[in-house]
Amino acid sequence: MSESTVKEIMAAFVQTIPANSSVLEVSQMMTKFGMGSIVVTRGELPVGIITERDIVTKVVSQDLNSSQVLVEKMMSNPIISVEPEMIIVEAATLMSAYNIRRLVVVGKDGKIAGIVTATDIASWLARNEDYKNNSLNAIARLHNVQQCIPYQ
Repeated sequence: MSESTVKEIMAAFVQTIPANSSVLEVSQMMTKFGMGSIVVTRGELPVGIITERDIVTKVVSQDLNSSQVLVEKMMSNPIISVEPEMIIVEAATLMSAYNIRRLVVVGKDGKIAGIVTATDIASWLARNEDYKNNSLNAIARLHNVQQCIPYQ
């Protein structure tokens, strides 16, 4: 269990948006695809991540015009990334140390290979404990349901 790697649980598809896009564009993309975060890129390389929370705290609460604000000004950066071969427990420790819920997975070439979330890790833990932990079990069930239901 402890030697399992991020590659085993990461989502290989990662929605990205160029850094020079507007916050309105990223908000529309999040709504369309039912995502809470999108990785920000320059070319093929990840440079940041923008979340729903970033939009609420940095744009909406400041009453800024989302069509005039660039993603690169509001994204969280530098990006915290890991390689696919990182041990899952180490990735969880990194999330805790930085108080974040998502890690972008990058290959040795620096290009995006996937994304892993705290919910992915909790679901993995629940499965590996045979769903004995009630809290992890609830997260795992929620995670499985969210993957089946389109965003409304």
